Amino acid sequence: MTISATCHYMRRWLRSLVSVKAVAALLSSFGALWLTVEIATFFLKGTIWPDRIRAAWVWFGGIGVIVAAVQCKPPRTVAHKLNGRDVTIHITIGDIFSMPGALIVGSNTTFDTRIANELIAASSIQGIFTRRYYSSESQLDQELSASLTGHPSTELSGPRIGKNRRYTYGTCARLSPKDRTAYFVAIADINEHGIASSHIEALKDSLSHLWVFIGTRGTKEPLIIPILGTGFSRLSQTREEIVHEIIRSFIAACSERTFADSLTIAIAPQDVAKHSISLDCLGAFLAHECRYASFGNNSRPAIGTPA
Repeated sequence: MTISATCHYMRRWLRSLVSVKAVAALLSSFGALWLTVEIATFFLKGTIWPDRIRAAWVWFGGIGVIVAAVQCKPPRTVAHKLNGRDVTIHITIGDIFSMPGALIVGSNTTFDTRIANELIAASSIQGIFTRRYYSSESQLDQELSASLTGHPSTELSGPRIGKNRRYTYGTCARLSPKDRTAYFVAIADINEHGIASSHIEALKDSLSHLWVFIGTRGTKEPLIIPILGTGFSRLSQTREEIVHEIIRSFIAACSERTFADSLTIAIAPQDVAKHSISLDCLGAFLAHECRYASFGNNSRPAIGTPA
């Protein structure tokens, strides 16, 4: 984690230590002391042990503080099983590349791959993925071209910094670098100056196409997805709102078929601090959506489309 993310996490932990949960842990430790004294007094009456146990109240208090600290440690993961399906959805704070499973990478409708200030940022998920799994951008280009064969596209006119062949929103490419599955999904347009942009309806459409693609052409692996579109795609919605959309879309897709045993929504640690993301609030939303998911009607017009 970055220094700012670590500081944010420690502040959350310290705030939780003055909560009702922390007070309950302290009181339970002294309750254990009282119970121990009563038992010792009953069975060891006339010995020195009851007095010695009473004198150990400092140790019981210290144990209570430790227990309270452990119980109040802020979670880094929340998970809930989807009602009516053998599918679990996780929301996890951490490095997406350290999590096992098939990666979902947000890309652009022209599937540009050149890492440069005007096109793909080196700090983006796609930029990091390229550096980690490919020896060169041309190697990624070749695999993308092979996977995109047969997908409809249009030729863009005029001078451009990037590629001039555009695919529709939601077009997906399945890649397998270094024995790891990845799904590139087009969620943003890139203009002639190399600047990416998108909008929420395009993201919703892309998500629905993504689930269809994985359901028909993917392997049934755990899926790992970042908070798509909130970085260089310049969506105006907050990260928590995008997480809501991903959850709703995935649950809607599961109404028609089970194409993965789990979905993990990965939140970068630095984003938690920078954008004050509440894992507790996201966990409450996830619990509600999973608990009250209904799959009685499978006649939805489009897989992955929120009701």
